[in-house]
Parts: sequence; structure tokens; C-alpha cells
Amino acid sequence: MAADWQDELRARYAWAGRTSFQVGDGWKTLLTETFAQLDATIAKIPVDDPALAFVCDEVKEKYGSMRISIMPDVDEVDRICLAAEDRSETICDVCGATGRVREGAWVTVRCDEHAGRLAAGTSS
Repeated sequence: MAADWQDELRARYAWAGRTSFQVGDGWKTLLTETFAQLDATIAKIPVDDPALAFVCDEVKEKYGSMRISIMPDVDEVDRICLAAEDRSETICDVCGATGRVREGAWVTVRCDEHAGRLAAGTSS
């Protein structure tokens, strides 16, 4: 997995500076769009106490879909994260093509091409 796009997201958004990414490159576009939406929304939310500033700790795959862990909990931010999580269920986490949830030893979202590799026991 190439870390350069992840480093770019960490550098671009102060609230994502320490984010741990544990997702495939296929979700790069989804995450880039989501982080832009999050940043625009976060910029509109006043933060009076620096201790309550937004922080994204982790982006990971769990049970096939993406999970974004960002604090503090704010409804507008949560809606953006949940929408991205829903979209991730239709995007191959390897290549970004249209995919679907595949169940086996692991639950993943894969396109037809990468689902075959999953069945063969390889991840990419």
C-alpha cells in the first residue's frame, strides 16, 4: 500500500496529522473527497477550547467497510463519515473499481477481478 497519498492527507489537514490509515489504496479517492468535505464542515464549527479541537485518530477497514474515527462527536461530521462508510461498501478496496461485500475468511469489498485473488488467498 502506497503511503504517499496518506501522507498528503495528513499534511493537508491539521486535524488528520496523526491519523493511522489501515485501508487499501482503492479507497484513496473516497477518502480524499471525504476529508475535503470534513474539512469544510469542521471549518464552520467554532471550537472555543483547544482541547476540543477535531482529531482523526484512525481510518480502517472493519467487516469490509471503512471506519473513520474522528473526535469530538458532532452530528454533521458523523453524517459525512457514515456516508463515506456506506459508499465504501461499493468500492473495491484494492483498485477503486465498483465492488461489493464479499464474505469468506475475511469480509472485504472487492471487484470481480480482485475477488478472485481473494479466493486464491492473495490480497492484491
